[in-house]
Amino acid sequence: MRVALLLALAVPCGGTAYEGAAGPTTPEIVAAPAPSDPPPTERMRALEQQCRETIPGTTFQEAARALSQVRASIGRYCSVALVGETPLEWRVSCGADALFESGRYALSGDTEGSPPVVTCDGGRNAFACLGRGLRSMLPHVARVDVAVVGHVDQQLPANPRLDCPELTSGWQASPWSRAQQTREAANERLAWCRAARSSQALAEGLGSSVNVTAIGNASGWLDTRLDRPAAVEHARVLERLREGDPVPEASPRAFCPTPGSASDEPAAGKCQSARRVDVLVRLEARPTGTDTGCSRPGATPEDVLFCLEECAARPAQSQSALANPHAFFGSGSTETRVGNRFVTRSPGAGAVDVARIEERLGLGGR
Repeated sequence: MRVALLLALAVPCGGTAYEGAAGPTTPEIVAAPAPSDPPPTERMRALEQQCRETIPGTTFQEAARALSQVRASIGRYCSVALVGETPLEWRVSCGADALFESGRYALSGDTEGSPPVVTCDGGRNAFACLGRGLRSMLPHVARVDVAVVGHVDQQLPANPRLDCPELTSGWQASPWSRAQQTREAANERLAWCRAARSSQALAEGLGSSVNVTAIGNASGWLDTRLDRPAAVEHARVLERLREGDPVPEASPRAFCPTPGSASDEPAAGKCQSARRVDVLVRLEARPTGTDTGCSRPGATPEDVLFCLEECAARPAQSQSALANPHAFFGSGSTETRVGNRFVTRSPGAGAVDVARIEERLGLGGR
């Protein structure tokens, strides 16, 4: 019973069910330790306190309303969904040539004479409109955390010097001190530049400072999804051929992930669906108070576990502070290079848990 209750606390709680990626919305709780291990009394006591703190129902309602507003303004070019079942965590994925042209990080409407494809009250692009939607949540939550992940396809930029110097300042550390002048390195920088430009636009829409991380994921998303990767290598071999070199055999077939585009060339690693930016939004609700305490006094591990079980069984438990999504700031890495990813943090933001962000956004293998 006790083990089942502890595991049950890891099941999503709170809010209306929406389409979204499966995932926990409460803290991860492991089964009771073996008798030889010290009982996690302090951890259970902290969870019980969170369980007894109550998040106002209006917070969930306002979050759902803000989500609907964002869907209405950018839904044509971006998918907007919940992570799990709580409206306190969103996954926004934007990928279209109308937003990011091949080899570019500028948003539609950035250049003079280029009309924006997405507009809203106070916003000239999809990410500014997302920020406008989040602005309405600022009075209702304790904090807003945002992770922005930029992607590229495997079509290497023609310019090995591709850079975005206007976007590298304003972070705790610059993403790179010296840019390598190769097309592969330029493609990795392009992914971060897309994330950074989207972060900038989102901040403009929010009109307020929040914790933000910009992550360039290179072509990692496409690498795990493009059928027949050998086709991409074949295309790169063709690019390196010199006059008189023998031409390799015909390329294996390859298929871009959906949604596709008439401009896709999967054999060359050119896929519209990979020229994208994913945004993870975490809203940390502010509890308004604590309900009645535990009916069983005592401080032994058994007493603490009983109180946690008692709280978890309450009908109102779905509106407890346990509904706050897991944080992705505070633990993880403070480096600007994690694998082949560039990772930057806004001033004041803690270490970044890149693995958790990717898991919440569903960026792992298909």
